[in-house]
Amino acid sequence: MGFKPEEILFMPTADCNLLCPHCNVKRSKGALSAGLAKKFMLDCKSHGIKRIGFTGGEPFSFAPDFLFSVTEFAAKNGILFNTIMTNAVWFKDICELNRTLQRLFDARYDGSICISVDAYHKQSLKKVALFIKEACSIWRRPDIVSIAYVTGRDRVTKKKLQRLAGLLKARLSGFGGTHPVIRSTGNNNSRAPLKVPYHIKIAKIDLSPVGRALRLKNPWDGRWFKEDYCKGPGNVFLVEPSGDVKPCCGYANELKELTIGNIKKDGLPKLMKNIRQNEIICDIFDLGLQRLRERLRSRGIKFPGKTGNNCFFCHYILTKVPREALLR
Repeated sequence: MGFKPEEILFMPTADCNLLCPHCNVKRSKGALSAGLAKKFMLDCKSHGIKRIGFTGGEPFSFAPDFLFSVTEFAAKNGILFNTIMTNAVWFKDICELNRTLQRLFDARYDGSICISVDAYHKQSLKKVALFIKEACSIWRRPDIVSIAYVTGRDRVTKKKLQRLAGLLKARLSGFGGTHPVIRSTGNNNSRAPLKVPYHIKIAKIDLSPVGRALRLKNPWDGRWFKEDYCKGPGNVFLVEPSGDVKPCCGYANELKELTIGNIKKDGLPKLMKNIRQNEIICDIFDLGLQRLRERLRSRGIKFPGKTGNNCFFCHYILTKVPREALLR
């Protein structure tokens, strides 16, 4: 089977302090239980999965106790960290920011913190810069922070990143290439070097025009995507606030068709069994979306055009194509 989970991605909350035009996360006030998350982590660790990450919603604002508790438990049990996704503007003042980041550091978090900065996120760049300064100071790591931007309005995004770099007395380089970065240039007002230099890697995420984001971009862009067997957003256990588990953190993950169980009642062996019994999920990871597309075309399914976005195509076939056409 092609699905080989390598990480647990906890989504302890779907609530957020921002309302971005491209976001399709359904808001809810529920929160994931830290106790259930810990039990699931140990189950996964016993089967060789030893890495976790956090997303949302905004976990720092609406699930901080979950972050601290699960982080401390993971560190004590030899579980590795990947990243925490944040908008970096959830705090009221520098005292709250410092207190929260210090607690996370004291819980022995040693992964990265990824900030979403692009044309769609309407946040204060001054607060983002303050977040970066505090994080680098507390961890004393120039690379503790990274940035992810959603493509689609790249000129606006580039200008925002240039302004952010200016606030950090740093420089943006390589935007649009393979290795964009914001890197310290030194303190222009002093001959003394910066105490903690910045080396902020930047990654791009394709805008997937589904749901509310459908009005932002025509998804049928005239080219077919390259097959990757969901190596990007797939091969994770995404655990939602309800405890539902998805084998994907892409833009189709909110669909019930991708639910493989719930950690309130299902351990890892049952989740893997559920995947093996789900023809559609197996075909996505084993057969691949390209061959699945050809199968659908051979059965008379016509598409509005070609799309280069894997996640959009997955969402499309799961919501627009009759289920019987998807089955073998």
